[in-house]
Amino acid sequence: MLPADIFHRYLDIRGVDNILVGGSDVHGTPLELEAMERDMEVEDLKDENHRKVKEVINKFEIDFSIYSNTHSEFNERQTHDMFEKLYLNGYIKEDTQRLPYSAEDDRFLPDRYIEGECPECGGLARGDQCDDCGTLLDPEEIVNPHSTISGSEDIEFKETKHLFLDLPQFKEELLEWLDEAEESPVPDSSLKEVKNAIENTERRAITRDIDWGFDIPVERVNEKIEETGRDVPKLEGDVYSEKVLYVWFDAPIGYIGFTRELFDDSEEWKDYWMNGEAETYYSIGKDNTIFHTVIWPSMLMGSSTEEETYNLPSYEFIQQFLMAEDTQFSKSRGKGLSTEDALEMQPADYWRFYLARNLPQEHDAKFSFDDFEAEINNVLNDTVGNFVNRTLALTEKWFENEVPVGELEYEDRQAVAEAERVTEEYVEAFEDHDIRTAVEKAVELARVGDRYLSKEEPWNNEDRREPVLQVAVQIVRGLGVLMYPFTPEASKNIAEMLDVDIHTEEGYDELQDPLLGGIGAGEKLGERKQLFEKIEVQPPEEGNDSMFNEETVSFEDFGEMDLRVGEVKEVEEHPNADKLYKVQIDVGEATLQTCAGLKNHYEADDLVGRRVVVLANLEPAELRGEKSECMMLAAEDEDGNVSMLTTDKEIKVGSKVR
Repeated sequence: MLPADIFHRYLDIRGVDNILVGGSDVHGTPLELEAMERDMEVEDLKDENHRKVKEVINKFEIDFSIYSNTHSEFNERQTHDMFEKLYLNGYIKEDTQRLPYSAEDDRFLPDRYIEGECPECGGLARGDQCDDCGTLLDPEEIVNPHSTISGSEDIEFKETKHLFLDLPQFKEELLEWLDEAEESPVPDSSLKEVKNAIENTERRAITRDIDWGFDIPVERVNEKIEETGRDVPKLEGDVYSEKVLYVWFDAPIGYIGFTRELFDDSEEWKDYWMNGEAETYYSIGKDNTIFHTVIWPSMLMGSSTEEETYNLPSYEFIQQFLMAEDTQFSKSRGKGLSTEDALEMQPADYWRFYLARNLPQEHDAKFSFDDFEAEINNVLNDTVGNFVNRTLALTEKWFENEVPVGELEYEDRQAVAEAERVTEEYVEAFEDHDIRTAVEKAVELARVGDRYLSKEEPWNNEDRREPVLQVAVQIVRGLGVLMYPFTPEASKNIAEMLDVDIHTEEGYDELQDPLLGGIGAGEKLGERKQLFEKIEVQPPEEGNDSMFNEETVSFEDFGEMDLRVGEVKEVEEHPNADKLYKVQIDVGEATLQTCAGLKNHYEADDLVGRRVVVLANLEPAELRGEKSECMMLAAEDEDGNVSMLTTDKEIKVGSKVR
């Protein structure tokens, strides 16, 4: 998201009408599986996760015009609109797939509903890919497959009908889009890969045998076929009423759906998406390159009509990978540093600045805590922060915090000219989509100002103080604007110290004046404050205790927990929840009832008679209409394996755990 936000903020300071849209991709199997595991409604889990993501985005200062989710009614409307046009235009075809089927679950097992061992490395294979070695697999290649719903190993492969996007029909148009654009819509480093993918593209399924997702608009499409007389077959209601649209299909459509939501479905959303009236920029990781440069443009082409033509991507910021030491950062596998944890360590501006300076634009980059610390201390603090502080401190000391009035001499005009040159190169870098160079130019402006002060030595030359500080304050003003896309909070602080505004409204170009709008001689400045500070960063793997067990409990709190050995006496099905057992546990002085989500991990008979560790003084609650007044303790690893905590030798029921 960061490159998109940086470019969005750049356009803001140029006064360019633009919106930044995004959202949580919430359909697909991982969310549905987690909801099953936690015995909650998938929509409730979607809302919970979406809220958490939005909180982190806000803390990271990502300035979305709207951040929604792909399950919104606006995205459903847009998805159905585009599905209808693609189908009527002959770009969606029916075909069959041979997919895993579980008799015990009475359903097909797409994507992460089937797991097993990778035939290549023996690692965890999920759906069509190995999590460990990354090998793409056909589900039939998985060794010892099992259903992630029931755990059943009784898997067979059966034919089932699905709808496919006929991507080969778009080959010629896609190549024209790449070759005939005024500037390439993809970076040179990705162009060969994209063209190769276009040449070798195949049909891709857009429907799935799951419950969570958008319905296929069968009735609507069939009515449209009758109304228009299109020569395409009608959809079979008995086949497709039980399927949903594949998550990858409605996910990119979300960009348009979110825009419709932003404008409350007024016609204004079309100004940003149709008939060439706007440019569209995307920011993605390289693992999404083919999706955004082959599949999504095909969908836009195929959904267009003579009256309404969707705009193709103008440019795609394609990031390579940022590596955690020698491995790829991975949210799902817990590798690297999460944004949430990073923000607990240091402010958002520090991370934004470091990541912009080290953006993996052309090749993978490696994250280093030592490098992060050095960049913040030596560049952000010592170069940017110190120049601002030194200039304003001298102005405060000698001119009662007012911008001095002085007649500029040759040296001063040279400093202004150099600042103008750096500003122009900053603009060129952004127009070339080169974010790393742009942030370096912002830093260079601070260096220009710092060299100028050091050379003119106003502290030793009283006659030069007025013009030198007048120009230096102007450069500080410019620096505040140039840094705004990268460190918005610091830029706002600079503006407050100068008692000026950073304008982001349409039509106001902060860079129209080479010194960024300037600040008048004789004007009163605001209160000076610390802009940045030096940091010391200790990597978590080297013993940074702040990254583990930050929220501790006292011995007194622990002492209030009545942990004891219990014996499972009776286990029965929960009448209102598929994944829960209703369990009776003897804890010595009483028999307590709990509702436990163990049906995917233990047979009822396997639990009866077990000695388990129980939290016996848990505040009673009601789970799906049944009382739960204690809790059995269990361990769960990152692969979802669950094991009850038991005693390793015979001990009396009711014994305290201390």
